Amino acid sequence: MYLLHDLEQKARLTADATFQERMVERLRQQLPDKMRRVLDMHLRETKRRLERRYPESGKENGETALVFRLITQLRELMHHFLYKNPPPESQIEKGKAARVYQLIRSKTTRDVHAENLYDSILSTPEYPIHSKAYGISLLNRHLATMAIDRSPSSMLETYGWMSLDMNGVKGMVDCTTYQNVTHYLQAVAQFLLDKQGKTRQWLERQKIKVIPLAAGGDEYALLLDGEGPMSSDFFEETSGRYLEELSGREDLARFLDFSDRGVQLEYSLPTEAERAAFFQMAPPKQDEYLAGVGDLLLPDAFISTGGMGGANVAMGVRRAVERGSLLLDVNGETLDTARLKIIQHTMELAEARQAENKADFKTQLKTSNPKFYQFLLRNVENRRLDERLRDTQEQLAHEKARRADMERDMDALRALCSRQAARIEQLLARVA
Repeated sequence: MYLLHDLEQKARLTADATFQERMVERLRQQLPDKMRRVLDMHLRETKRRLERRYPESGKENGETALVFRLITQLRELMHHFLYKNPPPESQIEKGKAARVYQLIRSKTTRDVHAENLYDSILSTPEYPIHSKAYGISLLNRHLATMAIDRSPSSMLETYGWMSLDMNGVKGMVDCTTYQNVTHYLQAVAQFLLDKQGKTRQWLERQKIKVIPLAAGGDEYALLLDGEGPMSSDFFEETSGRYLEELSGREDLARFLDFSDRGVQLEYSLPTEAERAAFFQMAPPKQDEYLAGVGDLLLPDAFISTGGMGGANVAMGVRRAVERGSLLLDVNGETLDTARLKIIQHTMELAEARQAENKADFKTQLKTSNPKFYQFLLRNVENRRLDERLRDTQEQLAHEKARRADMERDMDALRALCSRQAARIEQLLARVA
């Protein structure tokens, strides 16, 4: 046990996988024959899994694979020592094993994910944000570790997934530019990454680690790792705190200024025909029209809002079982496929709750801030109008093509009738 602890401390001081391999070999030479055979068995099994997981043609480099193998060996060796050959109380103080095991487990998390998968669009040099794939990979690894450790089922309640979908982003695109929207989404990512945020500090006081993730477009996710269980009420409270803090951010509100002439123009004139008519007006008439638009339609300020919901892994397991997706008694089910199904249902449950909260928020917004509600709805109507316009244009083009075919058929029929009439006249002339 002490040898393993010393090895862990030395291995933490270097990222050189070759040095760490030598440290493992030193430990192997000092083990009794029986334990050495067990370690060799773990080495062979780990190597086999590595070759299948990281083929030579894959993206993983040799250093990452070697570190992965070392940490896996340490964890499995510790698991064997603690649960199969527990040392006498005289050889190890109470609680020492748990602390050493926690050190190895935390290092597993860091080194297995050394590739640091970051989102390339929403990341900035000061605020790099992980991608959703990273979060899924990390959660998958946590579930695998729990299975190896034979952890109690209550541990599933200590991992949570939260989904965040922003409001008004498509409307912002309609009123400004894609570049401005990208900068806005980067600022939202910075808000989630800010460790000084009120909600982030509230979570950390409860000993919950937060990993913000970019889930694509205007969607984000949070991977939560806590020391205690996370309930549905906890996720509701966390969502409320995040959304309240988000709506109060003045730096985010500045990305869309409803007093800007260009924003007013894009918002109030969704079609090219309307814009053409507007630019034919005299400048005073244009100003009068835009002033009326501002008074009647435009909100006082842009507010960053969205829908948010979450679920813990235990809830995802129940959902998977209830829907018949997770069938552990079927021969085709494996630990790998089961983990992926659990993660999938956990994320789907979080997204479903996020969609419900988003719908409830919009219903409340209709009364509390009708102009902002109309802003969100108006841009939806604009997009529907564009879709209807495209459909109408396609139908018109199809109708023109059909009429052209009919006219060609009519011309051919007239020519045929003309030829037949000429032949009849010739026959009548012969008879006469």
